Amino acid sequence: MIKKIGIECHNLEGPRFGVGQTLIQLLEAFSQTSRVAEKFEFHLYFKKEIPSDKILESPIFHKKILRAPYLPPSFVLFYHFLIPLRYFIDSLDGFFFPGYMLPAFFIGKSAVVLTNDVHYEIHNGNLPLRYRLAYRVFSWWAIKKADKIITVSAAAKKEISRLYRISADKIEVAPWGLNKELSKLSFSADEIENIKKKFSIKKDFIFSWGQAFPRRHFKEAILAFAKIAKDFPNLQYLAACADKYNPPILAALAQKVNADLGREAIIYKSYIGNQKDLFGLIKAARLVIYVSRCEAMGLPPIEALCLKTPAIVADNDLTDEIFNNNAFFVKNPDDIEETAQAIKNGISNETKRREIIENGLRIAEKFSWPAASKNFLEIFDKIF
Repeated sequence: MIKKIGIECHNLEGPRFGVGQTLIQLLEAFSQTSRVAEKFEFHLYFKKEIPSDKILESPIFHKKILRAPYLPPSFVLFYHFLIPLRYFIDSLDGFFFPGYMLPAFFIGKSAVVLTNDVHYEIHNGNLPLRYRLAYRVFSWWAIKKADKIITVSAAAKKEISRLYRISADKIEVAPWGLNKELSKLSFSADEIENIKKKFSIKKDFIFSWGQAFPRRHFKEAILAFAKIAKDFPNLQYLAACADKYNPPILAALAQKVNADLGREAIIYKSYIGNQKDLFGLIKAARLVIYVSRCEAMGLPPIEALCLKTPAIVADNDLTDEIFNNNAFFVKNPDDIEETAQAIKNGISNETKRREIIENGLRIAEKFSWPAASKNFLEIFDKIF
């Protein structure tokens, strides 16, 4: 008998960051998994529009926009009222929620992705109050009512069990995969130079990208770079980060550092929409910086390894689990001087750089979407 699984998909609408980026790749992996149609069909629910991604045309996906007649699109209405209704209207066997929460009025079988960094944002982060309240209430609701919590690393599982005081038996580990295009892309020297020119990069550069929550220490990274920039007059720092500080600070900080140094040392962008440009920049960068105090997995430095670019990361249980010794580490992410020394070492220590690059592909190969698809489907098969 075919199992009908609902999936909440509003994160696929508009610009995509963490949840949206991983969800679309998971759906693609589902569509390419052998004989999946013999066992599952997936009902995808959207708030406002159905994106044009070709993989969503797969016959295993049944797509619906959930809107109340005569009312504008509303996340609260979509998430907490319409989705619970569709569980029964569409006679689903289970529902998958990739965005850390369970709807208020949901009654039925469910699996919810939850990560320890969400707990950090609730209690220590800088998100607007309405988001922190929503995550606080409905992530706890997921802990209490979901049939399974899914997270993406053993370190995250341990932290979630401790922070939410639940049995580790309720938590399944299913690591995300890396974007499959990473291993396919090749760039000529001219293509790399053209991409660099598009972003006003003159020679060598270091690189950060993603959502700039304060726990990821992009401010400290910029200040650390400012400390060593005079020693490396041809080096620039491209920080392509959606500013999540409250109020936003990164654009003004980059402008001030550039004024103090008398050159465009920091290039600040809020988002890089062209995927090939992003991958070309990762490959061309001398070093990637992603010094996060709290992550469940943290894809950017793993993606960097796939493209043979070393990374600077925080020294903690997660990075030890993923990288072993194949990164440059910062023990105290708040220490600007320590981060500055790590940047210097990451640029200059050729022996360590070669070691990281040689081991990087072996590490990156652990994170594949076919494996992720298999893990998720086995979880769905077990609980729904």
